Amino acid sequence: MVVVAAVQCCMNLMMLWKLQHNSDQGYTWEPVCLSVELSLFTLLLITLNRQTEKTSRLLYLWRREVEEQRERAADIRQRNEALVYNILPQHVATHFMGIRRKKHEELYSQSYEEIGVLFASMPNFSDFYSEESVNNQGLECLRFLNEVISDFDQLLEATQFHDIIKIKTIGSTYMAASGLNPSRQVKEDDPVKVRWAHLALLVDFAFELVRALQSINEQSFNHFVLRMGINHGPITAGVIGARKPHYDIWGNTVNVASRMESTGKAGCIQVTEETTKILQHFGYVFEQRGLIAVKGKGELMTYYLVGKAASPQQVNGESLDYSRADDETKT
Repeated sequence: MVVVAAVQCCMNLMMLWKLQHNSDQGYTWEPVCLSVELSLFTLLLITLNRQTEKTSRLLYLWRREVEEQRERAADIRQRNEALVYNILPQHVATHFMGIRRKKHEELYSQSYEEIGVLFASMPNFSDFYSEESVNNQGLECLRFLNEVISDFDQLLEATQFHDIIKIKTIGSTYMAASGLNPSRQVKEDDPVKVRWAHLALLVDFAFELVRALQSINEQSFNHFVLRMGINHGPITAGVIGARKPHYDIWGNTVNVASRMESTGKAGCIQVTEETTKILQHFGYVFEQRGLIAVKGKGELMTYYLVGKAASPQQVNGESLDYSRADDETKT
């Protein structure tokens, strides 16, 4: 554009020179005015072009910055969602992370009629824990406990335990429940093996906890044992807290399951008589313990779950050696 304007101005000046020598008329400023106008117009276009280029570059940089911020926001959102799905069960996290935003004041709760509850603790961990310098003020003990709980959590990633949810840990006590999936369609007239299949899975999970702890004991040269209690029945589940939401379950079923663990014997799984009647349909064998005092419930008849029967005769009355429970659970 500058070259074209310069050529045109030169032509105008040459025309002006010819007019001055070949014409008897007076001096004319028309070619000069045209050249000046052309130069000003060219300068205006150059200025506009520079301004447009500058604006385009700024818009490009802003667009890139917006895209980077959007990617960072998406990454943060994915991390937050992953954290929420780790803290809360999947169906509860979906409830809070859905398209329709929930108010912090909104209370989430759900009632269930047929739930299995498991408490598993290491009663000798309190004797193991010490804050002496040899244990780095208790840090090594906590590291070991973290390894145990992490291995327990890893078991829940198995497909067979998809219906089991970890509720929380209290010290060295591990709490889990089964049957909390709201999408599970079960009718009251369904057979016991259909309605309470998740409870049998919870028992299998308890035996897997024993195996996991035995493996850790072999590697660390320790002798920890699990004391477990299982119960079934109705519960109420919900999320409490706004800034640090916590999913928990409440009810008499939970209290009795906790008592089954606290009043049980190390290395055994204690259950109530009602739970025994259900699990017998799945081939599990029990050993009667007797009446025990349960706070708020009086005396309850309890049993020790000792394994899974290899034949129908064992279900009818014979018990299994607990040391063989791990092998027989695989059948």
